[in-house]
Amino acid sequence: MPRDINFPGRQPDENIVIVLHRHWFIFARHVIILFLLAGVPLAVAYVWSQISVFTLVAGSFSHTVVVMAAALYYLFLWILIYGFWLDYYLDIFIITDKRIVDIEQDGLFGRTVAEERLYRIQDVTSDAQGIMATTLHYGNVYVQTAGKTERFIFEQVTHPENVARTILELTDKIVDRLEEDDKQPHHDDAAADQQHTKPLG
Repeated sequence: MPRDINFPGRQPDENIVIVLHRHWFIFARHVIILFLLAGVPLAVAYVWSQISVFTLVAGSFSHTVVVMAAALYYLFLWILIYGFWLDYYLDIFIITDKRIVDIEQDGLFGRTVAEERLYRIQDVTSDAQGIMATTLHYGNVYVQTAGKTERFIFEQVTHPENVARTILELTDKIVDRLEEDDKQPHHDDAAADQQHTKPLG
């Protein structure tokens, strides 16, 4: 069951089919790198204690400078983790029964929303590049449209081939529905024809 969320311009009769984020491994990869970087000061302190006869005395100026530098370093790492989390959680790709919506978070205070109607979609392809992408089943979905935004890219989403198939199925349904509506005579036109063909007298 897709997560029911409100997004800009959602219509009352619009049903959400899929809500996508980037694959969890993308965020986990950043976290692993940052945790490795968090061990750098500890490793430097250990090596320093083994090769140097100089020791930091608690309360001295040098000790205070080192502590402040370490605190700023770890604060910077936490800010990076928070930024990666916002980028992961707030970047949302939404597929409804009427359109596709791409919501991209740009930094802490910027947001970009792009959307396109399903009947404007011309082609959908997917790919998974690399060992991890193939093993964990994530990749990109490319949506070619005839609208203002010619190409949508759903980056690093889970099971991209299933996402592409779903978009194509929804597009085929709505295109078939529009073609059927075009074939049916409009009630106003039919009524007008009846008035013109009604015998006088």
